[in-house]
Amino acid sequence: MEKTRKYYQDLIVAERDYKVMLKNFLLAFCFGGIVAIIGQLFYDLYYHILHVSEQDSFTFMTLTMVFLAGSLTALGIYDNLGQIAKCGLAIPITGFANAAVCSAMEYHKEGIILGIGANALKLAGSVIVLGTTSALVVASIRYIFEVVL
Repeated sequence: MEKTRKYYQDLIVAERDYKVMLKNFLLAFCFGGIVAIIGQLFYDLYYHILHVSEQDSFTFMTLTMVFLAGSLTALGIYDNLGQIAKCGLAIPITGFANAAVCSAMEYHKEGIILGIGANALKLAGSVIVLGTTSALVVASIRYIFEVVL
């Protein structure tokens, strides 16, 4: 059977349900906002209540959010929330923690060194490499425009 453009368009139209897409968008938006609010609450706790410096409050807030996401992933709660929240939990830094913990948990039977240690950043490693590379490219372009031109 020849797969023409019309064939693929018919497949796409059959899978398109704008009500479901809108529901998923709103869920992701709301859950992403909830994650941001929780992060802000931790920042306020550290900065205003515990009187930690502003820069350290950001660091502690980030560490707390990563720790909570990793703990929820290890307990199996984060994945269940991810099914409901869609990319609302995958986009923030909590998604990075989830990816790291999931890949480490997958290989835990192989031991601490060869299993968890070797595979903890397996999925997140590409994010680190691509993020660093893109930061270098953007910084180089900015340097060229500011200094050279």
